[in-house]
Order: sequence, then C-alpha cells, then structure tokens
Amino acid sequence: MANASMFRGRPALLLALTFCLGCAPRPSAPPGARPNLASVILQTPDDTRQVNFRNESSVGQRTVAATVAQAWGVLPAVLAQLEIEVASIDPGEAVMGNPGYRARRIEGERMSRYLDCGRSFGREYADHYAVTLAVQVQLVPSADGGTIVRTFLDAYARDQATSGSSVHCITRGSLERRVGELVAERLAS
Repeated sequence: MANASMFRGRPALLLALTFCLGCAPRPSAPPGARPNLASVILQTPDDTRQVNFRNESSVGQRTVAATVAQAWGVLPAVLAQLEIEVASIDPGEAVMGNPGYRARRIEGERMSRYLDCGRSFGREYADHYAVTLAVQVQLVPSADGGTIVRTFLDAYARDQATSGSSVHCITRGSLERRVGELVAERLAS
C-alpha cells in the first residue's frame, strides 16, 4: 500500500485516484455473498500500483429485555413498518428477512438516508439507481436472559440506464439501529 508522500507533487494523480474511488467498477455479487475484493490499478510514469478495496456487509445489534419468542412475535410488524418484504423465515434459527429485493424506500425515507452508494454531480446513487437490498434479522438469546437482535445488511446499486456493473453500497448504520429500536418499542407497548 502506498503512503501519502508518494502522491506529493502529483495533484493530477491524486485527483484521478479520488475520481476512481468513487466510480470504479466493482465486481457484481449477489446480496448476502461473502465479502469480495475490487481493485484499481494506479499508473504513473514512475510506478504502477494496485489498490484493493474490500466490500463487506454490515452487522448491527441491540439487546432487548425479552425472550426470543417474544421478540420473534413482533419482528414481522417491525419489518412491515420498515417496508422490508419478508421472503425468508427460519423459525429454528430465529432468522427473518429478505436475502435480496429491489428497495425503493424504507419507512417512507429515501434510500440515501440509510445507504451510501456513491454520488456524482450532487446526485446520490442510492436514490437514483436500482438498489438491491438484503436484510436478515437474527434473534439470539443473551447471557442476561434477554435477546440480541442482530441485523445483517448488504446492498448493491446499479444504474439501469447503462450496462455497467453494480456498485457495493456502504451502510450508514441507521437501518441496523432502527430495527433494534423498533423491536424494543413494540415489546414495551
């Protein structure tokens, strides 16, 4: 990996690197897949370097004061409120969610509130590209008798106007927190 001094005195190279980081094609992968690696080749008259980027899904969790069965009972209503289409249910593992669907809004909010898929000319890709979102919520008994609400999130966005590959989106962490909050709120009421 190159250090910052390598770019000193080369503003054009630094500008090109910044541009490449925002729009470099990344390999397409189905949501829920293992982390993958994308590469960008930087070439100058003096040197050629490969820069690797790791695409990962996000995991957020919150412990609630309820049994797994109680939390499981409110989970369908939580996902419905968030406009997450439930497509997979595994009661034995206490997992519910969707391994990949076309998301347009979450709880009435634009996708850019929850995801960073890049931007260009002030335009958030999360709001203008086709976003495939994978959300799985797992309930795990905690040591104190409560339940850990663990939310797995992964997303990809693709410009349907071009034949380019999908870009991996980075979560802002707010959806993972919101799932845990809503489970706690519904259990309290």
